Amino acid sequence: MTQESALNVMKTGKNIFLTGAPGAGKTYVLNQYIDWLKEYGIEVAVTAPTGIAASHIGGTTIQSFFGTGIKESLSPWDIESLSEKKYLWDRMKQLQVLVIDEVSMLSPGLFESIDQILKTFKFNHEPFGGVQVILVGDFFQLPPISKNESEKRFVFQSPIWDHLDIQTCYLNTSYRQDDEILLNILNEIRVGNVSEDSMNHFRSRYNKAIEGIDSITKLYTHNANVDDINARELAAIDGPPHSYEASTTGQKKWVEKIFNNSLLIPKLELKKGALVFFVKNNYEAGYINGTLGTVIDFDTFDTPIVETKEGKRIKAERLEWTYSDNDGKAMATVKQIPLRLAWAITIHKSQGMTLDAAEIDLSQAFEEGQGYVALSRIASLDGLRLMGLNGMALRVNSEVLQKNEQLINHSEELWEHIENIDTEKLEEAHASFLAQLGGSVSKGRKKKDEEKEALEKARTPKTKSHLETKQFFERELSIPDIAEIRDLTEATIWKHLSYIIEDDPEFDITYLQPDTEIIEAVEKAVLAITKRGNDDDLNQNGEVKLKPIYEELNEAVDYEDIKKALLFLE
Repeated sequence: MTQESALNVMKTGKNIFLTGAPGAGKTYVLNQYIDWLKEYGIEVAVTAPTGIAASHIGGTTIQSFFGTGIKESLSPWDIESLSEKKYLWDRMKQLQVLVIDEVSMLSPGLFESIDQILKTFKFNHEPFGGVQVILVGDFFQLPPISKNESEKRFVFQSPIWDHLDIQTCYLNTSYRQDDEILLNILNEIRVGNVSEDSMNHFRSRYNKAIEGIDSITKLYTHNANVDDINARELAAIDGPPHSYEASTTGQKKWVEKIFNNSLLIPKLELKKGALVFFVKNNYEAGYINGTLGTVIDFDTFDTPIVETKEGKRIKAERLEWTYSDNDGKAMATVKQIPLRLAWAITIHKSQGMTLDAAEIDLSQAFEEGQGYVALSRIASLDGLRLMGLNGMALRVNSEVLQKNEQLINHSEELWEHIENIDTEKLEEAHASFLAQLGGSVSKGRKKKDEEKEALEKARTPKTKSHLETKQFFERELSIPDIAEIRDLTEATIWKHLSYIIEDDPEFDITYLQPDTEIIEAVEKAVLAITKRGNDDDLNQNGEVKLKPIYEELNEAVDYEDIKKALLFLE
């Protein structure tokens, strides 16, 4: 199908799966459609399963948009808990079109949970609450990791896929001219038939140095290889290591859930010069899950300072991960620096990344699709240094191959149908869809003016953002809840609290007061540290840093309780 035909189908309001090989223009068509919706004032949510994928389309993660957290599927109790959140009601009320990019990374469980969430919030029993759904992606990419081999791994295996009556727009023309050889190899992998000519191209890249690039990211199939390479690279850097132990609360089994469902590690070691990537989204701070950079320094609080490839400097402050039960009660929390070493990355974690060059070792490939994913990270065969290749590496999943044939056939039938519709009738169908959603040019202009006004307001110096936060403290909400509602980091909410107290020293925050034993313990620790007189334990204002207090208390009190206790010391 051509890009123009795909766009015409999307404008009729049908639920769509937009797919095609790399370079077919999926993102281009998607952006054209989003612009068309915005022109008429239609509310569209642009989402993706990972931060990297979301950043490519200027969207947000599915987990953030729907408030699902790290859970891969939600119980009825989870959804009931979500229905108590006012900000979600406001968000879902406005939603008219939902875009999910990189849908291959979405688990069937979460796909089905989104369906239930939208049915609940939209009071509509149609699939996805009657919202138009635009799914974008390529099922030749790796699906989410599943611990149970009997579980469904692809969203097209979910009954919801059929309930949505999805129309397939399979783009069949390549517009990417970076490297026709690589594109041809990828297309051969997609049909399960790699030629001898392509194998010769692989042989020509075996252990081949890449000109003009000193340090390249290494992609491996197994965590053990990745950990070994990263440890060796870190050891090769002169200078003392900086260690960061994760602080945890809750039972071990719940804490392990957090580690298993994120890229967090219990103990992180860094040095100046370490290559790293962020493992959590923090749009306000300027990074997403997958942002690459180099540690260039550590501040007085021992916080790593990372310089990204674009030259932006970011303080990688500790963030919190939470695991909640069906009633929304926090069962466990983990606080850790949101970084991992990045000299080497597993192929699974590289999905959504775009690399100028990569050293790829497929000699131990154990899953169908790993070779396709690794090779589609780079734009050109000249950017490949191949260290090994086994028989599994270039295979693809048989279910995906079979589904791909069905998708191609469905798309061709749809293409033939859409090409035979008169332009006038097609425009009528587009107008009918817009009318159904209440779209108009004037509404689009008004929305654009409102967005422009909001942007200008955000750029105004000394905005009173902390005053907006104050109302939530007055309602005695927890800091994690305020951060979630305001879509800000907990560090920012703490900063807002300091501004609030500075403006109003009598402001009542007694509901935040920790146990008396904790306050007394923190006070003793502060006095002991102050008495020692070690300048390294103090910040520029002469106040005791958090880390020395944490260590003085034998890591028995977490950082949040320490910060709360400090608010109540005279």
